[in-house]
Amino acid sequence: MIIETDKYYIPHKQRNIVLPIAWREEFEIKVADNVLVCLKEMEVIISSDLVTETDNLTLAKVSKKGLVTIPKMLDLQLEAKIHQLLVDTDNQCFLISPVN
Repeated sequence: MIIETDKYYIPHKQRNIVLPIAWREEFEIKVADNVLVCLKEMEVIISSDLVTETDNLTLAKVSKKGLVTIPKMLDLQLEAKIHQLLVDTDNQCFLISPVN
């Protein structure tokens, strides 16, 4: 199931996004954990476990307030339009997806 959040991301401007604490706790993602960040079909996937096979997989650290920095090489591949943070409860991951 995909759940929309009230968090948005604008590529090429600010490369940070805050992961909601309720979902971080649900997915057992803690402060200072490394999460997997990858790009698939113009969506950024953030997960504690590998949920998809992809070539451009990197690690990012979760900061004190749940902030994750999207790697520049992934950010540059995204369209310069607003993206929304989604929660994929089935795969226990976060998606940053373009807003239609």
